[in-house]
Amino acid sequence: MPCFSAFKASQNHRRGNLSRCASLFFSFVCLLVFPFSSPAQNAGGVTPSGPQVRLLRSVVGAKGEQRNGNFVMTEPRSVFYVPDDREVIVYFEWEGARGMHHCEGSVKGPNGQFATMSSFNYNATQPRFAGFWKVPLSESTPSGNWIFESRVDGESAGQVSFQVGPGTKPADAPKEQPLPTTSDIYKSGVSSAVTIEKLDPHGRTLSRGSGFATATGIVTSFRTIEGATILRLKFPDGKESQLAQVLAWNKRQDWAILPAESGTLPLLKITDSKNWNVGDHCYWIDVKADGSRIISDGQIVGVVSRESWGDRINISGGYNFPALGGPLFDERGNIIGILGGALPETYLRSLEGLIQLDGSQDIYYNSNGTTVAATLLPNSPGTAPHSLQELWTSGAMTPVVTQGKVVLLGMLTPRSKDLKAKSTGLRTQQVNFRAGESAEVIVAFQDPDGFKTTTQIKVYDFDNHLLRTGNPEKLVANKKQSIEKSWALPLGELVPGIYRIDVFFGDEVAWRQYFKIIS
Repeated sequence: MPCFSAFKASQNHRRGNLSRCASLFFSFVCLLVFPFSSPAQNAGGVTPSGPQVRLLRSVVGAKGEQRNGNFVMTEPRSVFYVPDDREVIVYFEWEGARGMHHCEGSVKGPNGQFATMSSFNYNATQPRFAGFWKVPLSESTPSGNWIFESRVDGESAGQVSFQVGPGTKPADAPKEQPLPTTSDIYKSGVSSAVTIEKLDPHGRTLSRGSGFATATGIVTSFRTIEGATILRLKFPDGKESQLAQVLAWNKRQDWAILPAESGTLPLLKITDSKNWNVGDHCYWIDVKADGSRIISDGQIVGVVSRESWGDRINISGGYNFPALGGPLFDERGNIIGILGGALPETYLRSLEGLIQLDGSQDIYYNSNGTTVAATLLPNSPGTAPHSLQELWTSGAMTPVVTQGKVVLLGMLTPRSKDLKAKSTGLRTQQVNFRAGESAEVIVAFQDPDGFKTTTQIKVYDFDNHLLRTGNPEKLVANKKQSIEKSWALPLGELVPGIYRIDVFFGDEVAWRQYFKIIS
């Protein structure tokens, strides 16, 4: 985090403005401004109309510190006592255009005292930037309500208020709970973490995900359990158990609650309201390739709400697939989200082909920092468990791609009448089609040992309803021989929406692709 010498650059300017009330309230500013990472990049060249800077968050407190390049208010409060308290920290986060910004602050006291704090120019390389001022308190500071206002490029960019009282802090004054440290949140997350393996009917591990212990059960992402016949849970103390039941779930909202006995695991607290905002500091527990858990932190950088899908909280970092289903913490250590929550358009990027794993190999899940808002979870999931077989019967489960190793190439492409374009090398992958168009599925199979089996294509809507089934076809190849198969896919009867294609190798899925029909 770069520190700018705003105080030195504007010392003479401030001395003149403060001379009227220096005996009452001697003000001083220390300003740090830093860029936030953001997934969205704004194009330049057009002068925006209206306010050019938007306040994301403002906090006032007594203590703060830098953590991994971010400023965290470790003791947020709005009432201060002289001489017990020696300074007030005011902190702002903004969003605006990239480029040079002129930032300044001012403070107004209860008796009309007014002082202009130091100003500075800052070249923002990202849309999000932030800063804080430190305002010392002394015995001559008047009691009452104070207002601190920030301005960026001449526009009001947010204000905070605080109260100053004389004497020591009253014994019956509400006690502010200090924020936990990064180490505290890490220990809490790891001690409550559960590794969840989904197994197929043969006992093979299809993939690994995460969950965490709460008062209602083990909370996880629905996709962590999707496609499983049975679940294997591994606890921090080394104990293991197998489970074939779920208390509650929502496929679209991407959460599930398992009726597992958490034993002596500490229970994490889930927030019961939307008390988070864009710009808030947050933490999550990631999982490395060797299974060890590490803590990551960043900011909330966006919120997406979709009907029937619920709220998604976008964070400024990604995580590995084995972390899917793990907790997202706010800066107080409360659970505000669940790692996961891919929306329909995400599947169009062939994500499903990546996250559905072959065997026990775990790969990186390019989440772009998507999480499910924890407020979607029910307050009471019920006590009567449902079997995983019920989820299969109801169509909630999607089979896992388990034979991807035999596919050399797979693509969905517009169907062409041009014989020269029949060559796979001349085709282009496409996932968006208009109603009435025709498409073609091309898959090339190869296995070092050869094979003698059947292949079949099936088309589903996004909710797993089977729409079309191709006839089973023989598939025979010698060692290292490749066999290419193609299927015509008329789309005229499909209404706008997202659909799924599964190509089977015997009784197991070898290739999958989602596509969209647009009007």
